[in-house]
Amino acid sequence: MCPAIRVQVKEYPNWDKPERTLEVLKQLDVTAVSLANNHTMDFGPEVLDKTIKELSKAKIKWFGAGNNRKEAEKPFELELKGDKSTKKVYVFTGMRASKRYREDYDFFARKDSPGVNSLRPSKTAEKITALRSKEPDAVIIVCPHWQGFDYKPVSPKIEEICQTFIDAGADFVFAHGTHTVEYIKKSEKGIIAHSIGNFVFNSPGRYSKLNALPYSFIVKLEFAEREHGWQVEPRFYPIVTDNKKTNFNVRLAKEEELQELNKLFENEENISNYSYQIDKDQHGFFYIFHTNAGKEAKTNDDLKRIIFGDKKLSDVNFNDKNVLESHINQLGNLHVEIDSNFTAYYKELYGSKHLKGKKGLYELYQSLSNVVKKEYLSYWLLKNFERRKLIIKDTFSFRDIVVEKSALRKMGYPEYSWNLDKKDVAYKFADSIGLRRPITDGKTYSFSEIGEQKGPVVVKPTKSTGSMGVYLVFNEGKILSAREGVFLKSWSEVKKDVEAKLEAGLKGRNPLRKDEWMTEELILSSPGATEPPSDIKFYVFYGELLLVSESNPAFYKKFCYWDADMNPVSTGRYDGQVFDGTGFTEEDKEIAINVSLQIPTPFIRLDMLKSHTGMVLGEITPRPGRFHSFNNEFDRKLGEAYRRAEARIVKDLLNGKKFAAFTDLFNV
Repeated sequence: MCPAIRVQVKEYPNWDKPERTLEVLKQLDVTAVSLANNHTMDFGPEVLDKTIKELSKAKIKWFGAGNNRKEAEKPFELELKGDKSTKKVYVFTGMRASKRYREDYDFFARKDSPGVNSLRPSKTAEKITALRSKEPDAVIIVCPHWQGFDYKPVSPKIEEICQTFIDAGADFVFAHGTHTVEYIKKSEKGIIAHSIGNFVFNSPGRYSKLNALPYSFIVKLEFAEREHGWQVEPRFYPIVTDNKKTNFNVRLAKEEELQELNKLFENEENISNYSYQIDKDQHGFFYIFHTNAGKEAKTNDDLKRIIFGDKKLSDVNFNDKNVLESHINQLGNLHVEIDSNFTAYYKELYGSKHLKGKKGLYELYQSLSNVVKKEYLSYWLLKNFERRKLIIKDTFSFRDIVVEKSALRKMGYPEYSWNLDKKDVAYKFADSIGLRRPITDGKTYSFSEIGEQKGPVVVKPTKSTGSMGVYLVFNEGKILSAREGVFLKSWSEVKKDVEAKLEAGLKGRNPLRKDEWMTEELILSSPGATEPPSDIKFYVFYGELLLVSESNPAFYKKFCYWDADMNPVSTGRYDGQVFDGTGFTEEDKEIAINVSLQIPTPFIRLDMLKSHTGMVLGEITPRPGRFHSFNNEFDRKLGEAYRRAEARIVKDLLNGKKFAAFTDLFNV
């Protein structure tokens, strides 16, 4: 039964059945509550005392009110235990209200009488400063309750009070009481949420009438113990709290509703204070706020925390354009920061008496040569490595070379070997050097011009990668789509598959960009076979075979890799997707090496089909797909092989080699 109202003139007295309220709090796993609000004393000190006892009985901690001022103003304390250390958290709270709450309603605790803690800014700031001095590593939070700002922005005075708390040493201010969300301010010292609004409020609301945003925030503080200490990140989850909209069922805001909130945060008066990003996790959308340097580009440590493992990649919504823009804006600064730090470190390292000059210890230089990155080498350090006849392990990278060659082509320096990437051109070259290749009519068709094929025949694009659009027609009822390793049962299925791939290609979703096709002889592993032959890929560096891979569409996404002597090797590519290949012979190896010596480029990958009568050319490519996926060891080996090949080509050119078969086909 509702008790008698203590102050008859006070509006909107709030009361609920203790049993029901406590049960809801337990269901929500609430372990502590603030009592600092403008309804706690609606029914007087007796009901406040009963509230405190009921909470204590339910093992729910309380703060922000009490039997006297000392008890009411005491902050809530929490100690988090990590694997290596603990983190203390203190939460201050209190209510700032009009004088009638003191003079007419007698709401506030006094020296010897119960009530709500009165938020006295100067006194609270003094306590925060004292606590910060005593507990320099603690997290200090202030959660004030504002009375008198229902559905409207807080005053400049309130903003000033919030900043006072941050200046005194608080990390966060999460205020409430206005029933609606307010703008958030982030500085180097801390974050201020001037009002986070309501969570559950049993009123139909006046949002529309008073032109107030019908949203609030649930604030989640994430604590994580890291190698360098504790990391604390506030996440602001927007919720819809207009009961007229939600029928008294609070819910998380939808993506399209965030636009209204974004306008609040992008207000010209606020934009200089922070930048924000929107992310999404298993709970829903949330905001993270970052400091801006004036109105310059966003510079925050969000990306740094991801790179250094302090934030999980799974927590990042890579489909959010705002997130991508934020990260891209941070990348340049982060690279500069990391490089600057490494450069400064190496400068001090090289100045050590154990490394300096000719007397530097050989064993230290030997260890350093295995780990130092070439971009941090100075002139003098390189000289010291040279004196000791040591090679920097990081010197060569196939990845770096591929990226560099791409940039050179864009700058107008052609790489002539790319002419061979087109199959019909590669076949002409093969004919000129006597390399066997599939028989074809040499014509280019649109797919509709090809017509139904009954086999055995191959239908494929004149230019594509990764077997995209390649169909092996064994007979009219067995047609292998080489890309997926799937057998199709009719030409109509092939036609449907081609239409889908062409449509996706035009949208940039696969490498099939043009409706240009060719037909050729189907190479068989044995006479009359209905299974595809193995595809042997030779990684050849102008006379040096370094790596060979084998795959077969019958073994979908299975591969094996060998070195030049056919020893199995682990390259970092498809290491867990291995099958027992048939391998290659010394004769096959010599064919690949001899072909490479007739092309004036340091590297080609020669793809050959293993037929029952010998190797047959599949294609020639100057750049392998997924070149980035080689592990560091093989990336270095491939890079070294590339540079050795360059040196051999230069030597051959200086000795008058002409590459006639190649130059007869192309204008160089």
